[in-house]
Amino acid sequence: MKNLLFFILISIHSLWIFANPVISPNQFKKGSDSDRIEAAIKEALRTGVNSIEIPRFNQQSQKAEWLIDRAILLPSDFTLILRDCLVRLSPGTQDNIITNSGARTQPLSENKNIRIIGIGNAVLSGGLEAHFDPPGDKSGYKTIGILLYKTRNFTIDAISIEESQTYGMSFEYCSYGRISNIHFNNTNKYPNQDGMDIGNGCHDIIIENITGVTGDDVIAVGGGRNDDPNQNNYLSRMYVGGNLPTENDDIYNIIINNVQAKCAGGHHIIRILNQDGLKIYNIFISNVMDTSLEGEFPRTVRAAIKIGDERYSTMSLNKLGDTHRIFINNVTSRGRYVVLIQRSLKDSVIKGVVGYGENEQVVKISGEIENVIIDAHKF
Repeated sequence: MKNLLFFILISIHSLWIFANPVISPNQFKKGSDSDRIEAAIKEALRTGVNSIEIPRFNQQSQKAEWLIDRAILLPSDFTLILRDCLVRLSPGTQDNIITNSGARTQPLSENKNIRIIGIGNAVLSGGLEAHFDPPGDKSGYKTIGILLYKTRNFTIDAISIEESQTYGMSFEYCSYGRISNIHFNNTNKYPNQDGMDIGNGCHDIIIENITGVTGDDVIAVGGGRNDDPNQNNYLSRMYVGGNLPTENDDIYNIIINNVQAKCAGGHHIIRILNQDGLKIYNIFISNVMDTSLEGEFPRTVRAAIKIGDERYSTMSLNKLGDTHRIFINNVTSRGRYVVLIQRSLKDSVIKGVVGYGENEQVVKISGEIENVIIDAHKF
């Protein structure tokens, strides 16, 4: 009876595997690692599986490493599984690690239902040296690790990003997404090594369980607009879609929970920044811990959470009401400030803010606020 039951279970498992085949780039022998990954994606689409798995071991190179010479392009309704693998940009490759296919069409187009799922120790690496001249954000959006543009219903889960050429991840006009269980391993080796940027037009996104170290801001929520198409400013370079004003630029309904991280460059754990008439609202931030240790970096973070700025505007500076309904709960840091408010903030609650050690102030306000409840302490 036991043998019969075992046989039935094995048969069911075999049928499940047959009905749900795993497509891997190891099944394809010709070309570079990028060629083989693209062949796997093409086969997954042809068969209707709509998923591939990059395993730990690369049979072609006989190494536990996949070197890509161009971005992995993900179409709609597709799942990329990274199983205990290291995917690294080949030396000198000037491209994203992963982006959605709509970010490369002419004109740009939308995607939906994209999942990037790590299993085990799944690592995306920007490479071992600077690939751009100049290094960092001055070389534009292809310096970003994972770039999603106009992607609706997406998941990025359980991956590590190491030494990204600039931002580890960036999102433009993306919605209904979850970004979770992300570990950053950056050293401030290149300018503007943010962990992730939630940019213009993003809404209804959950970010949770973020750890590690970044060069610049761990999580940046914000953006701006530029009504001069001939002006090459920061956001026009870093946004694949540019930053000309549209009716859908506002950023709202963002939940950020459980961030335990530090910033090697002394910037911020979470930054909220909106200029040029762009509005940010309904932002819920909870359980944020600055994990830096005394003497670990040349300087502490300027602020664990910074709201607003006096710079980075093209058309107009932030006005009272542009940033509202920001809810912050349980934040601790030894930074110069735990919370720094510049320009404006309205109809918001900041509570459970605790500073310790080297704080100049726990909460510093250098802008205009209205109807803001603050509960903060220093120990």
